Parts: sequence; C-alpha cells; structure tokens
Amino acid sequence: MSIRRAAALCAVPVLLAAAACGSGVGSATVDPRDVGPASGAITWYAINFGPEGLPQKLIDAFEKKHPEISVTYQAAPNNTDTMRATLTTEISGGSGSIDVFNGDLIWPAQFGRSELAMPLDEHLPDDFWDRYPEQRSELTEYRGDHVAAPLYADAGFLYYRKDLLEKHDLPVPRTWEELAKTARTIQDAGDAEYGYVGQWANYEGLSVNWTEMTAAAGGRSVSGDHESCTMETPENRRVLDFMRGMLDDGVAPSAITSFQEPQSLQTFVEGDAVFHRNWAHGFGESNDPEISAVAGKVGIAPLPTFEGEDHPGPSAMGGWNLMVNPHSESIGAVLTFIRWMTGDEAQRMLAENAVLPTVSDVLNDKELQRDDPVLAAAAEVPMVARPALVPRYAQVSHGLFTNINGSLAGTTPPGAALRAACDDIERALEGNAL
Repeated sequence: MSIRRAAALCAVPVLLAAAACGSGVGSATVDPRDVGPASGAITWYAINFGPEGLPQKLIDAFEKKHPEISVTYQAAPNNTDTMRATLTTEISGGSGSIDVFNGDLIWPAQFGRSELAMPLDEHLPDDFWDRYPEQRSELTEYRGDHVAAPLYADAGFLYYRKDLLEKHDLPVPRTWEELAKTARTIQDAGDAEYGYVGQWANYEGLSVNWTEMTAAAGGRSVSGDHESCTMETPENRRVLDFMRGMLDDGVAPSAITSFQEPQSLQTFVEGDAVFHRNWAHGFGESNDPEISAVAGKVGIAPLPTFEGEDHPGPSAMGGWNLMVNPHSESIGAVLTFIRWMTGDEAQRMLAENAVLPTVSDVLNDKELQRDDPVLAAAAEVPMVARPALVPRYAQVSHGLFTNINGSLAGTTPPGAALRAACDDIERALEGNAL
C-alpha cells in the first residue's frame, strides 16, 4: 500500500525606522536601517506541507493583501538532511537566491552559530514573540537572539483501535504498562497481530520517541543547562528496559527497530496493530477510507505516562519555522511575509487545512477545535523539547538514537548502551557553550 504523507502540520507594515544594530551573529548580521523596501520579489524555499497546494494558497492570500510583493514558492527535497545540506551550501557561499526558508524546529542553534540565519529581534516588535507559547518561542533562539519565527507545529499522539477496545470492554490506556497489558490481551484473543508500533529505527525519530517516553518517566537525556549528559539514570534505564520488554513479549514487532513514520503508519492502517504513535497527520490518514482499512475505527489520545506519574505523557515538540537568509536583498519584503504568515489569517488557514498552528490564540480557538479533534488534542497535550538548543544537536541526537537502537535490536545490553550514548553525547557537547 502506498501511504500519502502530509506534514502534520494581519498584515502590519514593516518597521523601517532607524535602530541600533544588535549583537547578531557576526558578519551575517543585517543592519536594521538597511532592510530595504517592503516590496519586490522574494523566493520561499520549503518542503511541501499540508494538503496539496497549500503553500501556493498561502502565497495567493498574502499577495492579495500585499500586491507590492510577489512570492515564488520553491519546493525543497522531502529529506530534511538533504534540505539542510543544500541551504548550508547555498547560504555559506553567499548566495541570496533563497530569501526566506522553512527550517526544522531543531535547526536554530546550528544555523545561528554558522551565520546561516538572520537574527530577527532588531526587526520585529518586542511583543511579536508573545503570540507563541513560551517554550516554543525559546526553541528559536541562539545566544539570546531569535533566529527563526515559528510557522507551524506538530505533536505526537497515541492512535488506537476504538473498535477493539470496545469489543474487549477496555479503556484507553493511561500508562505505558497498561498499554502493554491491553495490547497483549487483544493479541492473545487473535484480534491483532501486533500491540504497538512507533518509530524505533536508527534515526531522528527514535530520539523523538525516546524523549517522549523518558520525560513521561521523569528522565531526560541532557541536563537543563545543556552542558552534560544525563542518560545513566534509573528513569532512563526503566524506559529502555520497558521498550526491550515490549519486544521480548511480542507487543512490539521485531521490525519496529527499522520503522520510521511511513512503516509504522502503514502497519497500523492495514489493521495489524492496536496502538500507534505518530505525528498529527496520522489521524487523518488512519481515518481516510481510500488508504486505511481501519477508517472510522481510530481514536486519538495523549501518549501514555508511566505508573506512579500523575501527569499525561508528553509529546515532543515538532514543526517548522521561517528563517531569513542573511544574504537576501529583499529583507523588507521578507519581514512583511513573516509577519503575515505568523498572523491570524495565515495561521487560521493552516488550522483549517489540518496543519497545527503555532500561534496560541489560533491553537486554542474553540470554534476551530470543534471541527478538528487533532487541534483540540494538541491544545491540551503537554509538550517536551528535544535537547536542540545546542549547535551540535545533530551529533547529540546521533549518539542517542544509535545506541538506543543498538540495545533495542539486541546487540548492546541496556547499561552499556546508556553509557555509550553518554560518551557520544558528552563528546558532542564539548565546545557547545551557548
């Protein structure tokens, strides 16, 4: 089966008055007095997101409000790492052909340190950042400067077979332990081959899944000051032992150690699993009768917590930002575009097209929530951040997911995997002072 993947996803005149230069990031800093006119042509580089044609619909709405600015949408490769490499080459080489681009939530520290993104605080009003949840806004900072503006959000949820829980008169599990027990009951009855599927392959998605599960148990991978590894704790050992136990007991299939989002979603929509962790797009696709054998039978809930914890399980924050190429010759027009894209009209367009908005007022809009159970769930779920506020986050994450995957695959004992992950993470953190 071919699985379609959709990203889960008041114009105000730009201030051009003279202002003092900010601390910025070295030579890439743009003097706020030199942003240029809020007119002209700009190129927006982004991975396609939402329903087909949504980026162009946003552009059309923007250009209707700002006919003095034309925007060309340039589709980026669907592979995030390929997109990042392309941007790094283009911008570090001094090219201004891309004016504004979508950047992954985990990029700001790396792009800020490498002077690949223009600091925005000198160009936007102080209250601009109040439109976002504080934790989401903080993830766009590098050395105290915002180098990105949140565009759309994403969150992880637990998807479950409503029909199977009703058949066995079982509630939606609140804890991971209850999930494993419930799944085993349904599997033993012959109603599903697998109990649970998620993203446990050797890639960034495992860092996401790990971050959610360890936060649910009270653990974390990196200290709050981002200076040391905290992998070797009882909380993290509990989580790794539990994950291995799900494999040993057959609740999770052995192939889960190679599952990314498409593989886990396909297993679930084909009716082979009771529970499934995925991003916001998973709800719509699971209930789409054109691609799902379980359409109409799927519910959504927060991820589980662990026994003894009195809070819902958190979701790792996901989503994309808007970032500015410091070599753009149309900064004034780009800033106008950013302010509109993060304003009420564009954010409501995102929500109405099943893409989670980042602006708090739209995310919490009760009228929008009535028509979108994912939006309603996203407004309530607690969020946790990956340790992405370090410039070498990619290396931190690699040390994490490589070693955890090795343990889940059975090649490394849990204690040794946590120690090895800590060694790799500590090496990545060296020299990462913010």
